[in-house]
Amino acid sequence: MKNIVIKYGIISGLCMAVLLFISIPIASNVGYNAIGMILFIGKIAAFIPIYFAIRYYRKTEGNGMLTFFKGFNIGILIVVITSLFYALSWIMLYYWVTPDFPDKYFQDFVVELKLHGAQPKDITEAQAQFEESKKILANPFINFARAFTDDQLEYGIIMTLIFALILRKKPPTLELENIG
Repeated sequence: MKNIVIKYGIISGLCMAVLLFISIPIASNVGYNAIGMILFIGKIAAFIPIYFAIRYYRKTEGNGMLTFFKGFNIGILIVVITSLFYALSWIMLYYWVTPDFPDKYFQDFVVELKLHGAQPKDITEAQAQFEESKKILANPFINFARAFTDDQLEYGIIMTLIFALILRKKPPTLELENIG
């Protein structure tokens, strides 16, 4: 099981990392709403290897059988590996590749607020919240923890539950007839 989890976890994690490294640097050019949708779909797609990992385990090591809990265990370990890849990728992007990302994102957010008729007071409040968030995320450990527990973790858990339910297969039961 260990090799299956590591192999498929790395595949899923690399998908997630590539998704981030492609989308975040171009976000200001493409638009943050479009990138948000791309990230949502990509995060879902990056967890598809969980299905193949659970199915492969059932076929090889499970001798055609798989309990829900074993499938869930395999899937959740892959989700943890994938979330580690995501968080490490985010840290690299946030601090080294696109350190101006938060500021550009906030500038775009202010434009959206103004387009929707926000009052100057609302923009000032948003600026204060943004500055507070920047202070918190300046700590790489907190930033890593936030990235690790970002929405991809929720998507991965939900997909793991679904795949474990779909792929579970109980061993056949033997019915003994009464002799006599």
